[in-house]
Amino acid sequence: MEDRRANPAFTLIEILVVIAIIALLVGILVPALFSARQIAKKVVCGTHLRQLGVATELYYNENNCYPPHKWKLPDGSNDRWPSAVAIFLRSEELQICPSVPEWRVGRNNSYGFNYKYLGSLRLNKSSPTSPYERFPVIRVSSPGKTIAYADSDGTGWVKPYDPNGTDFEAIGNHAYTLDPTFIPIYSSETINNEGVQEAYAYLDYRTYISTRHKGGSNVVWVDGHVSAVSPGDVYKDNRFWNGLGREDPTRDPHVGTRVGTGAFRFQDEID
Repeated sequence: MEDRRANPAFTLIEILVVIAIIALLVGILVPALFSARQIAKKVVCGTHLRQLGVATELYYNENNCYPPHKWKLPDGSNDRWPSAVAIFLRSEELQICPSVPEWRVGRNNSYGFNYKYLGSLRLNKSSPTSPYERFPVIRVSSPGKTIAYADSDGTGWVKPYDPNGTDFEAIGNHAYTLDPTFIPIYSSETINNEGVQEAYAYLDYRTYISTRHKGGSNVVWVDGHVSAVSPGDVYKDNRFWNGLGREDPTRDPHVGTRVGTGAFRFQDEID
């Protein structure tokens, strides 16, 4: 008689049980691995922003002001703040968030600058730093509570990133700047290079912090420290934008609406 113990085999039920166990383990491990990767990218992003903060401090030490957001070159093209601080960084990679490695340094940047309060070369006759909207800025009263740079989504949030376009609804459009909760009152009179009232921030478009890191953004503050924020943290008022660390209508008179037209992206987070 044949001894079945000498030729063992799995039954169908045993195979199905093993498959079920493997599927269960995969279901548990894959989300955990994905979450770990996202956390790792967030940590690397924070390191990039910390280096960006150091580079800005070095720029400040050489120029006694924070960098301008944008300026004209002799050939008529534009250059922007990433070029101003690039000489103080080891590589361009430090200006790109690892969660969006395909984004380009420049106009549609992954990091945005608090330009309305730290360095705007747009023209404005009523500004305290006329003829420029906000330049040069040589002192910040509360550097530990003032945003310098943060993860940025730009003006759009409903369409995919388009590095070559100027689609205002595309993620990343004009993301090299960040608009504060409320723009300074005089900024409503800012004009662009064509002498037309600017559409950014006040009229039709504004740039937002990103939610790419678990619903929030990394921020490097003017004093150089890095932390995570959510839209609900920074869009209640101007305390983290205006350099004062608090709301102060006397020292920071600003408009009373977050957007001139259309919807505010994070209205639900601040209600």
